[in-house]
Amino acid sequence: MEFDSIRPAISGAIGGIIATWLTSRWARNLPSHYKGWSRDYLLRRHRPAIWTANALFFIGLCSGIALYPMGGFANTDWRPLLLGFGLASVLPLLALAVVSLLSGRNLKEAYVAFALGQGSPLWATYGILGAGTVAFFFTLASLGPESVNPTHWR
Repeated sequence: MEFDSIRPAISGAIGGIIATWLTSRWARNLPSHYKGWSRDYLLRRHRPAIWTANALFFIGLCSGIALYPMGGFANTDWRPLLLGFGLASVLPLLALAVVSLLSGRNLKEAYVAFALGQGSPLWATYGILGAGTVAFFFTLASLGPESVNPTHWR
């Protein structure tokens, strides 16, 4: 086995170790209360919104990856991957808003509970999701009729 073939696995393992270290460090510094409510209470109260947001996050990622074989995109095209990242950011934000509004719960509390449920500070959670939202609209603007291989559909 050559080093070039295992280099992505080594890189992924190192990235996973760094991410695990960061989240464990951040988890110690997360607030235990928000506006008088405990973290556990907020997580229980907004559980349906958090579960829906997490499910839609993974659906967004998978749809971006699925666009490569199903959408006629080349393997080197960045747009399906960026669209998947964008969907994985936009869909959870919409889910938190819709589920909170339909259930009559506080929207801001739901966003705070979601970030606490991810084990990361608000700035990290919504910084990443905000970047994904920008990526989503950027990718939508770059997609057009000429972006898809028309021979794929014949």
